[in-house]
Formats: sequence, C-alpha cells, structure tokens
Amino acid sequence: MERQTLTYSLVVDFHRDEEGYLAHFPALAGCHAWSETYEGAVARAEEALLGYIEALAKSGKKIPIERHPAHGVSLGLMVEVPVTA
Repeated sequence: MERQTLTYSLVVDFHRDEEGYLAHFPALAGCHAWSETYEGAVARAEEALLGYIEALAKSGKKIPIERHPAHGVSLGLMVEVPVTA
C-alpha cells in the first residue's frame, strides 16, 4: 500500500481562567485536546490527531490537507495515511 505523509500545525494556548492548555489543529475542525500542562496537551493532541485521521480513513471520508500553516504554531506533527485514489 502506498502511503503519504501529511503535516498538521498544532497551536497550544494557555487558558488562565481554567488553568490549563488547549491544543488544537486549525486545519482539522473539532480535533483538540486539553490538559493542565503544556506537555500533556501536546501528548493528548497527538493521540487525538491519530484517532481523528483513523476515523476519517475508516469511514471513507476525505482527509483534509493543511494548505497554509497557522500563525503562532507551536508544533507540526507528521502523520502517515494511506493514499486514496
């Protein structure tokens, strides 16, 4: 099976009122994670990203491609997904 590698920007914002970090992928609506620590938010976001992509692939939905990296990006993750025709 041929595979492609996609990169998704991750933005991590500190929320003072809730004393924690929200990590989200701007190119993937609804794909986000929360933690009391920055490191926890990044780790949970990686898990959320993998689950999100896997769910799209299993349901036959198109996997979004990030065309323009977000401003204030903290991290980019590489994800391997099957190439669809």
